Amino acid sequence: MGLFSNIILRRFRDIAPIYEEILKAYKEFLLTEEELEIPTVTRILIPLDRYSDPLPESVIEYISSFPGSRVGLIYVIDEDVCRVIRETIGDKDAEIFREKEFKKGEETLNATKKLIEDLNLNHIISSQIKIGNKATIIEHESEDYDILIVSRYYGATMVKTYQVSPIVFRILQNVEKPVIIY
Repeated sequence: MGLFSNIILRRFRDIAPIYEEILKAYKEFLLTEEELEIPTVTRILIPLDRYSDPLPESVIEYISSFPGSRVGLIYVIDEDVCRVIRETIGDKDAEIFREKEFKKGEETLNATKKLIEDLNLNHIISSQIKIGNKATIIEHESEDYDILIVSRYYGATMVKTYQVSPIVFRILQNVEKPVIIY
């Protein structure tokens, strides 16, 4: 806090008597010195699912800022949806759904992988498809990564009442890594 204290003292030297009140009032808006430090990013996790938007140009530019970094792409199929389909309309239809989801997952992963490979910045890209609880899987997988980049629609379709899906909110609350939402 030494740097901030000095800046604040210089800026508000004429109003020193109310300095403590100003500092207290604006405390939430001031960055700490740790927050000003540019983090080292060598591993990026990008969760995907059927609701995820394609990576926008701004995310591609961000990824290009870290050449040679490891990028993990994970397509997650909701296990509860598979279970509900199996219980309501049968095993055969559940298997058809699962096959379609795997195919969509492979297409999504390949398209995203190509976007990153086209940067030609020696990114090490891994991709995988998992079945389970979307939030739990991402919370667990994020432990091995420096940053998480997730679509605001991850895990749910866009509804008019929410700008960000409830699953993304849950991930934000439980992951101790920086998260970029696109």
